[in-house]
Amino acid sequence: MRWAGYLALVWLAGCGDNRAGDRTIPVRINLGNVSANARRIEDAASSATLAPANWAYVPATRVATFGPTGRPALLTVSCERGPRLAALLVVKRYAGAERGAQALFAIQGSKGILRLPVSAVNFGERGYVWRGVLDPADPRAEVLLGSGLKATVPGGGQLDLPPMGAAGTVVHECVTRQAQQARTTVVQTLPNLASNAVTSPADR
Repeated sequence: MRWAGYLALVWLAGCGDNRAGDRTIPVRINLGNVSANARRIEDAASSATLAPANWAYVPATRVATFGPTGRPALLTVSCERGPRLAALLVVKRYAGAERGAQALFAIQGSKGILRLPVSAVNFGERGYVWRGVLDPADPRAEVLLGSGLKATVPGGGQLDLPPMGAAGTVVHECVTRQAQQARTTVVQTLPNLASNAVTSPADR
């Protein structure tokens, strides 16, 4: 019993030791507030991930956009003028890319698979994103009009895309523009002969 009492006194003395050099001050943390903040951050991240994304089409700009309403686009398909005014389908995937990088953007669905070569392009505040160009006359352009689309690019994960619906107009219009341009080019290269019903003034 003596040893037990002696040890108890030593233990109490150690607990009461407050050396001048010891500046440790206990801090009370409200774990309830920490948990609430963590939940808010987690909920915000989840809502951003789970926000419904849809296709939208702006006829004036010939751009189909996929992404959550009111937020930056995740993917765009546009019809732009290329060399010699030829119509080109331009696909942009707004995922971070390294400057000078190149990759294959795989788009797969009910109409097959498209492996589109893409390269990193500077997009202002969003940094470098992926951009690829496709000839509308390429049969693989039909892949964009399929259902059950899954689009994957390095570093950007996978996008599960619904059918383009009305936004698919951009693909149809670009195919039509390219075909018209091709016919115009053929007519301009034909000789202006009387036997040529297309260009001969005598047959107009």
